[in-house]
Amino acid sequence: MRAPGRAAGSGVVKLLVIVTEYPKATETFIYRDLLKFHELGAEIELHHLAPFRKHQKLHAFAAPTREWARYTHFAGLEAIVALFALLLTRPLALGRAVGQLIAGYRSHPRLCLKSLALVPKAAAMARRARRQGMDHVHAEFAGHPATAAWLMHRFGGPAYSVSCRAHDIFRTQAMLGPKLGEASTVRTVSEFGRAFLRERLPSLAAREIAVIHSSVDLARIAPAEAAPSDDPFRILFVGALEPKKGVEYLLEALAAAGPRLGEWRCDIVGDGPSRGRLEAQAAGLGLTPHVRFLGALDFDAVSEAYRRAGLCVAPSIIGPGGRQEGIPNVMIEALAFQRPAIATAISGIPELIRDGDTGLLVPQADAAALAEAILRVRGDPEAAEAMARRGRAFVEAHFDLAANAARQMALFSKAV
Repeated sequence: MRAPGRAAGSGVVKLLVIVTEYPKATETFIYRDLLKFHELGAEIELHHLAPFRKHQKLHAFAAPTREWARYTHFAGLEAIVALFALLLTRPLALGRAVGQLIAGYRSHPRLCLKSLALVPKAAAMARRARRQGMDHVHAEFAGHPATAAWLMHRFGGPAYSVSCRAHDIFRTQAMLGPKLGEASTVRTVSEFGRAFLRERLPSLAAREIAVIHSSVDLARIAPAEAAPSDDPFRILFVGALEPKKGVEYLLEALAAAGPRLGEWRCDIVGDGPSRGRLEAQAAGLGLTPHVRFLGALDFDAVSEAYRRAGLCVAPSIIGPGGRQEGIPNVMIEALAFQRPAIATAISGIPELIRDGDTGLLVPQADAAALAEAILRVRGDPEAAEAMARRGRAFVEAHFDLAANAARQMALFSKAV
């Protein structure tokens, strides 16, 4: 799996990456990172903690990751043998790790049980990593993947790093102290995330936390130079249909803007548990002739939707249980396609959407403010296009996959 053109003996990093689910259509940013790590010389194993998701679409660009994917059954022979071996060779390490999980998650019984269920799997993964000479383990998200990486390290596995993104640190900080404290490298995708961790976890206040933004492959995204036709004016939402996305406020805003928008259409791309409720809301507001729920689409179709859009909107909110965005990848993509954008001023979003410069910001859960922002873009297309050009330039400077993946690889190599 050595990258083409990379000479033998040139310090290839054997990298074991942990995710919770695979494949997952909303985590394409992870697969793009992995492909770029591979180009930079990493040999990759991708371990998913949950069983393979047979009914989830794997985008065509991510097809190479399929051969890297591995799954260890929670109660399979490999896990049972590894657990018994651990009982014989590292009983104290096993006991301390289990005790720390129970104590750390004492206020979260469900998380505690799920984390304890990872123990045999982590034992098997640590044993496999040692036998295959893996250099480094990287956990994508500070939740279950970081728990597995931490357990592996406690059980004699390699050093590990963690990427902290959004709900994985915002919902609960239980066990984040030891999991992040023992990592060789901690990365967040926003300055907001880094500040949040240092504020909530005093043990991390003095440690280095790298901020490396989620990124898009700008080499594959040409900006949409010409403004799309404004007849009808096309509004686009892309994302999972779940409470933290705030789509209900977009629908309310569209109803409030009403005839002032002229001829318009809103395409909602994505699927999720809120879809039925949102479709009913759209019908109740009389928006059915204008709003289309398109479901999940492949990246080529989503790319075409971006190019045709006169405006991209991410009406994100802080949802139940503190669920919220880090920096929405769909907004990074919208700016990469050079489209005008509106988002809400929560979490790390203002680090990408700078109000009046790279996009427009509105308060969360404020349909009236969102309606006025939509009308502002609709009423001044020249200003909107200038804003979109500044957005593309900002993404080129701070959210480029090639540059940010190289920074991440440098951290892996340093840890090794």
